[in-house]
Amino acid sequence: MTTLRNQLKSVAAEYAQERGKYLTRFLGDGNDGAVWETSNSTAVKALERRDSYVRERDAYLRLRDHEVNEVRGFAVPFLIDYDDTKQVVEITVVFPPCIIDFAKAYVDRTPDYTPEVLRDWKNEAAEMFDSDNEWEEVERLLHALEVQGIFYFDAKPGNIRFGK
Repeated sequence: MTTLRNQLKSVAAEYAQERGKYLTRFLGDGNDGAVWETSNSTAVKALERRDSYVRERDAYLRLRDHEVNEVRGFAVPFLIDYDDTKQVVEITVVFPPCIIDFAKAYVDRTPDYTPEVLRDWKNEAAEMFDSDNEWEEVERLLHALEVQGIFYFDAKPGNIRFGK
């Protein structure tokens, strides 16, 4: 286990303990943070960087405010709680088809990417999915999130999972 993951686990464990829970198993990690399941069958994600934490928290707050727990048939984690000091979000555990990881999502604004960067991102994301049909569904999912004011820029099979 990496030093960073150990640090994030310590923060997540402290968060859970403060709420009468404990971490039960590691669910995964990525560029922004790491996630563990809790004894209450929720997921606790500790994020390394403040900007990633704020984007993730704000996206989940928007979804919670609009009572969204699925978009176009994809389950979306529902925000249970969060801690701004620890940079931790606690969410429900979801199963495919689902969309997870909102650390690269922007609420009510798009990032300052050039048209070329956006084009390249879209082309790279499309190539990661198994078929044109999957990518078309991903595009519809991203559009449905935009209707909620969430601009999602981490479309990849690990984050948008189809129920195959």
